[in-house]
Amino acid sequence: GLRTVRLGHLPWVGGPPREGAMSERERACDQDMQEVELDEGNDMDEAFQQGECVEVKFDSDEDVPVDSDGEDVGNLQDGQEEGIIDEREVYGDMQGDMSPGVDDAMAHVCHGESVLSVALSPADRRVLLTGGQDDLAVLWGIEEDQGGGLKCVQRHRLMGHTDSVSQVAFSNDGKYAATGSYDGTVRIWMPDTGELLHTLEGPSKEVEWIMWHPKGHAILAGSADTMAWMWWAPTGKLMQIFAGHAQSVTCGAWGLGGKLIVTGSADRSVIVWNPRGGTPQQHAREVHESSIVSMCSHPEAPLVVTGSEDASARVIQIETGKVVANLAGHTSSVEAVGFSMPSSTGISLLATASMDGKIQIWDAKTFDLRSTIKDHVEEAGIVRFKWLPSSTFGSWLCTCATDGTVRVFNALSSQCMSTLRGHSDTVLDLDVALGEVAGAPQLAVVSGSDDKTCRVFTVALGAFAPSAAASSVPMAAPAAAQVPAKTADLSPSSLA
Repeated sequence: GLRTVRLGHLPWVGGPPREGAMSERERACDQDMQEVELDEGNDMDEAFQQGECVEVKFDSDEDVPVDSDGEDVGNLQDGQEEGIIDEREVYGDMQGDMSPGVDDAMAHVCHGESVLSVALSPADRRVLLTGGQDDLAVLWGIEEDQGGGLKCVQRHRLMGHTDSVSQVAFSNDGKYAATGSYDGTVRIWMPDTGELLHTLEGPSKEVEWIMWHPKGHAILAGSADTMAWMWWAPTGKLMQIFAGHAQSVTCGAWGLGGKLIVTGSADRSVIVWNPRGGTPQQHAREVHESSIVSMCSHPEAPLVVTGSEDASARVIQIETGKVVANLAGHTSSVEAVGFSMPSSTGISLLATASMDGKIQIWDAKTFDLRSTIKDHVEEAGIVRFKWLPSSTFGSWLCTCATDGTVRVFNALSSQCMSTLRGHSDTVLDLDVALGEVAGAPQLAVVSGSDDKTCRVFTVALGAFAPSAAASSVPMAAPAAAQVPAKTADLSPSSLA
């Protein structure tokens, strides 16, 4: 059927931009958007509505630009997905820490297939969003049950996707929820009502990832169609398309607090984009020897870090496009990278996590290696991690892995503070939030797994907060002790 896509401020309709070249139309369009600042959401929306917009019609999906990798997928075995390797071929049938009958979770919910992505609302950590391989996303409410524990109550089933919901995310103010799918669409929902606000169309292949602007309601997505796409969520309008990669856009980041866009690709390159004109400012080719699979942006400096299937990580100066540090030491794909929150000790850290089971902790200023955490080694590969969002616990992070565990680490001491069990298969995604119980800090962790469940864990941090916050020495647990995985006193008000 006929597909219509509205392209706002898109100077290069008819072909991708030539690197380093800008036509009169591009310059005029860029001038039109000079007053648009991505960290001023309302200004962006007003400028976009008043700006020039062109309409492009595609007679079919075949007319939409596609990737040029020329992959032959005709030899897939029955039931095998393109590009998917059964992890048992790599790790065997090892169960690792999947202890039968051990479940540290306070609550759990189920999907019909693997839970691929999870998110807690930044506005209310009692609101949970899950996305699954069953083509479904669900909004849940986390409530106290009669026994003093927790339960998850289904609030809204977010239906309409026709393929796996690969990514879910709340806007940074919690006003909107987004779901990205292998059906090539991103959908914007109202968390309070479950109402579908907009279906964001354009990508001709799978949506690999989505990312909200750190201060506004622009949303960015990377697709297997070789392009990244940016929409304005409140109106559903397409703001920009970023075309320049030769293969799938596998990861991305907002650089300089949201003023630039950086994308990484299976083509091994990194492109730094001008969000207003959609033009590449830097194009770093052959940054890695294999596909780039992870990326993060420095919270202040013009730097991004990339992780690759070649077992290395690179630090790139995005104003010059130059690699300024090579972070070696892993022996398998670097699946996750991330900078810590500034901690009470004043130390800023970078972590790289790999399928080799190791987490490497780097000084975020000098990029010297500080320590290597090996608790997952020989049992699992690390799939994701997240730093805790607090200056008091800014040096703590939470991992999920193929051994079915979720673990909390103090990166400064390299100590595992808590191991959370309950999943029976690979844990694919996680999210974390901090709250208080009776005035003491508590960590909430949600995790999605191949076992078709999302589990909710809580970790009491009270024993480490007051003295650690005032102390200049690294926080560490008592010898041979772990942070309790559960806390008895938990109420909905404490979760808020």
